[in-house]
Amino acid sequence: MGAWQFQSKLIMDLVGPENDLAAMEALIRGQGASDVTVLRNDGVSRTTVETALHALGLRSRLGDWIFLYYTGHGALAEAAVKGTRDGDTDQFLPLPGFDPDVKDAERFIVDKDFYTWLSLYVPKGVQVLMMADTCHSGTLHRSVDPRVMGMTPRLTLGARNVELGSRPAPRFASVLASADAAPVSATRDDLPNLYYISAALDDQIAWENALPVEGAPTRGFLTWSFEQGMSTPRADGKGMAADQDGDGTLSIGELGAYLNVQVRMLSGQRQESSTIIPPGREGQPLFATVPPPPAPPVPPPLPGLYVADVKARASVSGDHPWRILTDGQGADFVWDARAQAMLRRTGDIVAQNVKTPAQVRGVIDKWAALEALRPLLSERGARLMVGPLDNGARYPSGAPVTLALAQTGDGSVAPGPRYATVFNIASDGTVQRLFPVAASDGKGELAAGQSLPVLESQVIPPFGADHVVALVTAQPPDDFRLLLRMVENQRAAARLVAPIRDLMVKAGAQASLSVGELYTGN
Repeated sequence: MGAWQFQSKLIMDLVGPENDLAAMEALIRGQGASDVTVLRNDGVSRTTVETALHALGLRSRLGDWIFLYYTGHGALAEAAVKGTRDGDTDQFLPLPGFDPDVKDAERFIVDKDFYTWLSLYVPKGVQVLMMADTCHSGTLHRSVDPRVMGMTPRLTLGARNVELGSRPAPRFASVLASADAAPVSATRDDLPNLYYISAALDDQIAWENALPVEGAPTRGFLTWSFEQGMSTPRADGKGMAADQDGDGTLSIGELGAYLNVQVRMLSGQRQESSTIIPPGREGQPLFATVPPPPAPPVPPPLPGLYVADVKARASVSGDHPWRILTDGQGADFVWDARAQAMLRRTGDIVAQNVKTPAQVRGVIDKWAALEALRPLLSERGARLMVGPLDNGARYPSGAPVTLALAQTGDGSVAPGPRYATVFNIASDGTVQRLFPVAASDGKGELAAGQSLPVLESQVIPPFGADHVVALVTAQPPDDFRLLLRMVENQRAAARLVAPIRDLMVKAGAQASLSVGELYTGN
C-alpha cells in the first residue's frame, strides 16, 4: 500500500512512496510471491485494506508469509481509551482525503485496527511481516538547514491535537476456528506470528530523499535499505547484503539489525528503525531468501555540488570528482563560500572553515569513503555509541562528549578474544587514531562484555560532523593499524576503504564495523 497524493490543504503530497511501492512490488515478486495485492492513493481506504487482508487470510496456508507494507504519511491522535499499555495516543495513517474535522473513518487507519484484523483474519500458522515507512510520531533532534533542499519528513499535521472519532467494528467474521480466535482488543504483543518493522522510533521523524545521490529517485530510507539488503550482494560478492553471517539464510533478527544501522547512516542519525519480534523468534528465516546473483561493482555516480557564489563556483569547476549544479535542489553538497561552510543533503553543516577547493575536496572525499563503508557496516559484535545526549542530537560549543564501544552479541559470533581498532575521520576528512594508541592500550583486546570508553572530550570549533569508526576483529589487524599510523593527520579516508573491506571479507561474520556520528554546532 502506498499514498502520496492526499488531496488536502493540511497534508502535503510526497514523492518517494510512488518509487517505494514500485520497488517493493518488484522485490517481493522476485522473492517468489505470486499473490500480490497493490493499493495506491485513492485505492487505499479502511474498507479496501481490511477487505484485502481478509481475502489474503482466506487464501493463505500453513507456512506462508504475508508481507503487509505501507509507505506514506503517519501521525498521532488522542487515544479513544487512555491509560492502557499502548499509551494515551494512537498512531494512525491519514489516507487520501483525510480531514481531521470530518472524522470519516474510511480516511484513516489506527495501528490497533491492523492488529485486530491480523488477529482475526490471518491463521496463526501464517507468518506476517508488517513494515511501515512512515512517521508515527516525532520531534526534530536537529533542524534541516534551508540551504539544502530535498529532505522531506513523512510526518503530517505537526503538533495539531487530532481526535479521530469512532471506528467501525471488523466487518468480516474471523477466519480462525473459534477456539483459536484472538480477542478483538489484541495488540502487537499478542500476535506470536507478527514481525513489525517501523521506519523510526517514537521520538523521531521518518524522512525521504534522493538515494543514493542527487538526481536519483526520491525514496524512504527504510524502504531503500530493505531493498538494498535483499537485492545486493555482501562485500564478498556472495549472498544478500542483509545476511551478515553469510549462512545463506536471512533471519528476521539479522534484517532488523541491518536496517537499523543503514537507516541511521543514511539519515545522519536523525532516524533509527525499530523491529519488534516475538520472544525467541529472532532466528526465524525470512521469505524464500533467494540470494541475488553476484553483480560486478558499479562506480557510484559523482555527487552534485552547488555553489551560489560565481567566483567560488569557478574555482571548483573542471576536472573534479563532482558535478557542478546550477541550483541547490536536492544537491548532495552545498558550499556556502561566504560562510565558509559545507552542507550535505541531509540538511547539516558538515564542515566549517572551508575556504579552498582542496578543503572542499577533503570533505567530499570523506563522505565518499563513508558511503563506500556503509554497506559493510555490521554491529552484530559491537556498536559505537555517542553520548551523553540522545542519538542524533547536535552538540553545542562546550558540551561534553563521550564515545563508548559497547560489545553486543546475538550468539552467532564465535567465542574468543576481540580486538578493537578505533579512529576518527574529522569534518575535513583528516584521519586521527584513537585506540590503541598508548602503551597501556596493548593490542586493543577487549575483555568479555567490556564497554570501552574511547573518548571523553568537549566540543570546540570548528563545528561540523566527525565520524568515529570502530573495527572489531578476532585478530589484531597489524597491517591496517600500520596504515593508520602512516596516514594519521592526513585527509586520507579514501585510502582506508579497500583495506577495511578486505578485513571484513576475510573475517566474515566474526568482524564488526560500527560508525558513531557526532554533529556539532550552535
